[in-house]
Amino acid sequence: MKEKEMDEQRQELMAARMSIIRYAHGFMDSMSLKCVVELGIPDILRKNAKPITLQELAAALPLPAVDMGRLQSLMRFAVHHMGLFTFNGQDGTYGLTRFSECLLRDSETFMVPMILGTLTDWGMGAWHSLSSSIQGGPPAFERHHGMNNWDYLASHPDMNQLFNESQERNTKEIFREILSKCGSWLFEGIGSIVDVGGGNGAAAKEIVKEFPSIKCTVFDLPQVMSSNSEKTSEVEWVEGDIFNSVPRADAILLKYILHDWNDEKCMKILEQCKEAIPAGGGKVIIVEMVMDINKEMDMYPALLSDMFMMVSFGGKERTREEWEKLIHDAGYSKCKITPFSPLASLIEAYP
Repeated sequence: MKEKEMDEQRQELMAARMSIIRYAHGFMDSMSLKCVVELGIPDILRKNAKPITLQELAAALPLPAVDMGRLQSLMRFAVHHMGLFTFNGQDGTYGLTRFSECLLRDSETFMVPMILGTLTDWGMGAWHSLSSSIQGGPPAFERHHGMNNWDYLASHPDMNQLFNESQERNTKEIFREILSKCGSWLFEGIGSIVDVGGGNGAAAKEIVKEFPSIKCTVFDLPQVMSSNSEKTSEVEWVEGDIFNSVPRADAILLKYILHDWNDEKCMKILEQCKEAIPAGGGKVIIVEMVMDINKEMDMYPALLSDMFMMVSFGGKERTREEWEKLIHDAGYSKCKITPFSPLASLIEAYP
């Protein structure tokens, strides 16, 4: 073998090893990100009119003492590897970037509660049981924690609060986009709608705000309703179990519900929803990812979510063909799929 070919092979092998090292140590990215958020570093930098030094940052941290060497290592990693902050080598100051602006505590994005919730034993512990879960049976989360995700959240109020806060912020972002881009035709002719698994009513409140003539009902489990402190009079609140029955309405809304469940459970949910809407003129509005809706889209968010749903809930993300088959098998006559962002599509199912 020629020396040039051997050199190319050595370079390829080294590149492969470096990639594997990055994957194996990806938890360092995650936990460094969590540390940055827990310490409120983005918020400290935002409070100042200009970038600040490491000493000024240390003085503002909510800690009784600070090891300057460790703080410097954290910030160096966050700057040069993660791109979370700017660093000016001339005066030694740190500032915000577009990335770290997403990590502000008062940001309307779901990033902060998602990070603080996911990067705990609740979110990460189950991954140690991924290998054994591949054989079938209970999902990895249930194998690790000894209970399903919903029971875990019900028994851990702190995690439940972070989960609900993340869901609420995510819902507001998505529904503001849906209403601005698709609201004029999506809700045309609808007099009533039930948001199944609607939690604290973030989606229903956005719909009522834009379409006050639509009667909106939030339908969720009794334990969810009892812990909800944000009930308002413009929305009706109904307790129940989606696998038993769904309140009747012109339309049923399922936002990020079906990806929590396997096909058998989804069939039952869709069948209950079909019974709740008029045979003529009714529809089920599904907000979910469609994994292959656009071959030019970045597949990473969908692949990531697919793995998370599989590990945490035993669910999955679905392709266009899988959605169409699932809806057809549940007894619907047709469905229409409309992409509106990399993270979600609108799926309208008609009886």
